[in-house]
Amino acid sequence: MYSCYVIDDEFHAIETLVGYISKLPSLNLVGTNTNPIKAIDEITNSLPVDIVFLDVDMPELSGMDVADIISPHSSVIFTTAYPNYAVQAFEKSGADFILKPISFERFTKSVTKVQNLIKSKKLSDQHVQEEHFFINPGVKGRMIQLSYSDIIYIEGLKNYVVIYTVDGKFITYLSMREIEKSIPETKFARIHKSYIINIDRIKSIDGNNVILSPTLELPIGTSFKDSFINVINTKLLRSGRKT
Repeated sequence: MYSCYVIDDEFHAIETLVGYISKLPSLNLVGTNTNPIKAIDEITNSLPVDIVFLDVDMPELSGMDVADIISPHSSVIFTTAYPNYAVQAFEKSGADFILKPISFERFTKSVTKVQNLIKSKKLSDQHVQEEHFFINPGVKGRMIQLSYSDIIYIEGLKNYVVIYTVDGKFITYLSMREIEKSIPETKFARIHKSYIINIDRIKSIDGNNVILSPTLELPIGTSFKDSFINVINTKLLRSGRKT
C-alpha cells in the first residue's frame, strides 16, 4: 500500500482527489492540507509519504517551491489547471503532471505510473543494499558497525534511537524517520511510532502485539497496523482449496 498526501488551496479540489484515493485499495490517505507550509512540516517530520498530489498555483507558496523541499522524501504528482506549468514541473523532478479538471481515468493512470516508478527504484536500491552499516554512538571519532541480521528492533526516544541487537543495545542520534528511510523495507517494518522491528525476528503476531521472543512483546500502533499486516500478508502461506 502506498501512503499519499494532498496539498491544494481549494477544498473542492482536495475533496475530488480524496474521493478518487478512497476508490483505490493500493492507496492510503495520510493527510491533506490547504496550507503548504504546514503540509511540508507534516511530510518531512511525520509518517513517510510515498506520493504527494501537489497543486502548482497556490497563493502562500507555489507548488514548485514545495516540490523542491519534499521531493527527496516523496514522489510528486503535480495538479493544475494551467498546462504551461508542465515543463517546469518535470524540471522539478515531478513524477507526473495532471491537468484539472481531473478525471478518475487520468488519476488512475497517473497513480499506476508513479507506483511503477517507486517499485523500480526500490528494486534498484535493494540490489545495491549492503548487509552492514555504521552508526555514530555520540562519541567523537567513534563508529560502530552493525549487521541488519543482528538487529532485533529499534526504539525511538526523543531525539535519538536505541538499536537492540543480539550483542546488546546501541544509541545513535537519529530520528525514527531517518533510520526508517536508511534501512531496507524488505527486512524491517514500522509497527508503532516508537518501534521498528526486524521481520525475520518475529515469532508470532497476537492481536495488536508482535512477539519477538518469550520475554519480548511490542505493541502495534493503530495508524501502522494496516500497512504492517499488508507486509505480513505478502509472506502468508494460503491454501488454494475452496472453502
